[in-house]
Amino acid sequence: MTNLYKYYAEFKNRFLLSLTAWLATILVSYFYKETILFLILEPSFQDANQNLLYFIFTNVTEIFAVYFRIIIFLGNHTLIFFTLYHTILFISLGLYKSELKNIAFLAKTSLGVFIISIFFFNKLLLPLSWNFFLSFQSFSFLKSLDLYFESKLNEYTTFYITSYYLCVTYCQLFVLLISFCKYIINNLIQIKQYRKIVYFSFLFISTLLTPPDIISQIILTINIILIYELLIYSLIFQITTKKLKH
Repeated sequence: MTNLYKYYAEFKNRFLLSLTAWLATILVSYFYKETILFLILEPSFQDANQNLLYFIFTNVTEIFAVYFRIIIFLGNHTLIFFTLYHTILFISLGLYKSELKNIAFLAKTSLGVFIISIFFFNKLLLPLSWNFFLSFQSFSFLKSLDLYFESKLNEYTTFYITSYYLCVTYCQLFVLLISFCKYIINNLIQIKQYRKIVYFSFLFISTLLTPPDIISQIILTINIILIYELLIYSLIFQITTKKLKH
């Protein structure tokens, strides 16, 4: 019962630490809510042809709802990171050193991929998607007719957060790919047999991630395939060099 109580006390303390970090992030984000909102809106203004772009709100409580949503959005990041961190620390005492090294490597890789996916989303994917959809507001063959787009602020934040989660989730698939490195090396024949299926899955992911533009889908698919092949060949090279040394 004593050991069980110790586990319960440790679990409770780690839960309280994660909850405190979540509340602290929400509190700090509230004081910088205007800056955070500007950073979320900034990718939509990267095109010089969108100087007239503006956002409207049709409800007196809409601005407050938008601020509340982005504050919770940032707070959830802290909650997820602290939960994963304390979970690893909680189970680390029951793991072998090799297992702990593998988990630490995957955690660092996941963090690196997460940071890269944020820059990829804000600097490339979101502006590309935004410009693609806005390109339909004017008629190239009929100069006298234009469609004027008035974006609602809450709809844009919904679009941003949904697209952000999709991008980050799909980018984390590379971490799952790395986690199966040993399986890939030990089953190279099966990897060759199912290569077409893997490529098709990459194309499917690119279709879900990019706007309905064939060029964007092809570019992203090619990049994912190149990363996949480079990973496979780098692993083969590492295994070969280790065998030659021994």
